[in-house]
Amino acid sequence: MRDTRRQIIWYQIDDTEAIARHLEKMAKKGWLLEAVDNLGYRYRRGEPGQVKYTVAFFPEASVFDPGLTEGQETYMDYCQAAGWELAAFYGPVQYFRSVQPDPAPIETDELVKLAAVRRTMRKTYVLSYALLLLLPAITLPLYWQEFCYNPMEFVSRNISLSTALLMAWIAVYGALMLLDYLFWVVRSRRAVVHGGACVKPHTRFRLGISGVMIAVCLAVLLGYFVDSGISGLRVMLLLYLAFYGGTIFLGRRILQSMKRRGIQRGKAKGLYVVFALVMGLAAGLSMPLLFGSLSDAGLIHQVREPVETYTKTRENVSWTVNIFHDNLPVTLEDLGWSVSPEDHCTYEAEISRSPLAVYSRYTQDALSLGSDLPRLHYQIFDARWPWLLEECWDRLIAEERERLDPWPMEMLNPAPWGAEAVYRPKDGNEYFLLYPGRIVTFRLSGDKEPEKLDAIALALKP
Repeated sequence: MRDTRRQIIWYQIDDTEAIARHLEKMAKKGWLLEAVDNLGYRYRRGEPGQVKYTVAFFPEASVFDPGLTEGQETYMDYCQAAGWELAAFYGPVQYFRSVQPDPAPIETDELVKLAAVRRTMRKTYVLSYALLLLLPAITLPLYWQEFCYNPMEFVSRNISLSTALLMAWIAVYGALMLLDYLFWVVRSRRAVVHGGACVKPHTRFRLGISGVMIAVCLAVLLGYFVDSGISGLRVMLLLYLAFYGGTIFLGRRILQSMKRRGIQRGKAKGLYVVFALVMGLAAGLSMPLLFGSLSDAGLIHQVREPVETYTKTRENVSWTVNIFHDNLPVTLEDLGWSVSPEDHCTYEAEISRSPLAVYSRYTQDALSLGSDLPRLHYQIFDARWPWLLEECWDRLIAEERERLDPWPMEMLNPAPWGAEAVYRPKDGNEYFLLYPGRIVTFRLSGDKEPEKLDAIALALKP
């Protein structure tokens, strides 16, 4: 039977009444608070009983202090005289307990209590969430640029959507937590000025959105694993999760070691900042190195294997290409061409799916240097909602117009195609078709026979 156990902290540090209730319930089960750190509570087994807990703040203290400061020891003596025993502390947050049925409260001046809470929260809670908001502030504009560049691919990939969703929710989560604290300060200040006590924080609201935060993180991880079309990337993701978990554990160990050695606050804080910067730099630099090492070892490669390989030679230079035989909705054979084994045709399909859309890219290409077959390439984009389809269509046409400038895009009569709109580069052989719920683009290199183009559009029509 274990004599100690750990528990994750779910409450924010200013939610003192909720924390006290939780610790008192644990005491009734025979678990007494022994220590608090960045990973949560640590309990030791004791006799089940009625134990009172309270949380007090000493803003002058820091998590980098090697132990209790002189001021904390004086404060602890004052609390002991009132019947309270120091159970644990973590930086400026102190946890007291008492076996007395009705001990005198430690904080009797609500104005002083509010000032201590605010000073503590500024250096812990507010700073943490402000730094958290920097992450979406940096990454969300990058994801917006990615969406603008290729919206059809972006909205059809679970990895892109999952990460963008995570960053967006981090922004919302951080803003909500800060706003909730700000409203608490305003309401508490108003109550204290009128002779009342600090108001109770919104415990259920905070726990609720924190639960949603955890669910979003798990959904993102699931999206990474589901959408990982390259063998070995799942291993790399697991290694990165292990790296970050190890960094947290190592940081905790370093902090504990500095406390045991009696390293003073300023030096300890400097060393910890250096550790954080080094680990952050290591995380950033290790990604390409890890990817390259796993690739060289043959652990990262496309999940699908080619049916054969073909070696091409030109001017004494040789290179090997992969040949696939994926299923295509329409092929050169369907359009009337005769394809022989000597053409070494590859049939490639790449399909990405997400809750928002399905984006399919198909290519048939004769890899033989002596083949006179055209190259057939087409894309199909199916969106769940009309507004998303319209947004992707508008961006697609705008991007093509910019790419082709100064050559114009011309609008064709959509009726013969059964479409809502049809565009193509003037005198070109690439076509863009808009159907209800679907966007189709196709290119038949070197051939403009209307019958073949009509056959492609008919085969790809929803």
